[in-house]
Amino acid sequence: MKFFRNLRQNLLREGKFSKYLLYALGEILLVMIGILLAFQVDKWNDQRLNRVEELKYYNNLKGDLEQQRRVINGQVEHNGRYLGIFKYALEVSTQGDRSQQDTLIATVPGLFEYSDFDQSGNIYETLVNSGDIKLLENTDIIKGIRGIEWRYQYMNRMENIHWDVILDFVSSWAANNFNFIKKQPISSEILYSYEFQNILVLLQRVMEEKDVIYRAAIEEIDLLIKEVEEEIKKGK
Repeated sequence: MKFFRNLRQNLLREGKFSKYLLYALGEILLVMIGILLAFQVDKWNDQRLNRVEELKYYNNLKGDLEQQRRVINGQVEHNGRYLGIFKYALEVSTQGDRSQQDTLIATVPGLFEYSDFDQSGNIYETLVNSGDIKLLENTDIIKGIRGIEWRYQYMNRMENIHWDVILDFVSSWAANNFNFIKKQPISSEILYSYEFQNILVLLQRVMEEKDVIYRAAIEEIDLLIKEVEEEIKKGK
């Protein structure tokens, strides 16, 4: 710094004003470049830190999605098992096959079985409220999160409908027509009645719709996990 100060003073003493002005402009330019570099370094550092947080979020998201996929797969299995039982029971009942009466009796307690994923949290809303959405540079991942959130909402609606069917139709029918202590119907003909068949049809339709939405959610989860994994690989 002393060297530059002496240089400026010498230029002034010698009357070299034009060189002094050029030197002064050069010095100002150097200061500006230094400031810009400092800002750029800060920006790079902020971007690096944001990227670290972004990758941390992706890793957490991947773990959450994998857990949700396992839970939904369990619901698919549970829902599918009883859906198959109800389809067979409906076939036996409508055909009036009295030799399969024990099968129909065993079906009645299963009418109360109910798959329930019950995803109550809102992933996208939490992402926005926490401010983490500002960290995510990949807009496809954000869209994927919103798509899965819609699937979960639809899934919950169908599960609520299923529960309403159990409360409004299955419970009243079973209370009036089936002795759960003896595990027997009040009358064997009840198992071949249109009321029992209507319940099986209603449950079948709701459960088939649940199966579709469960599987669609799993497909979307798999696609989003793949997208997240690609981002994680880029960060390594």
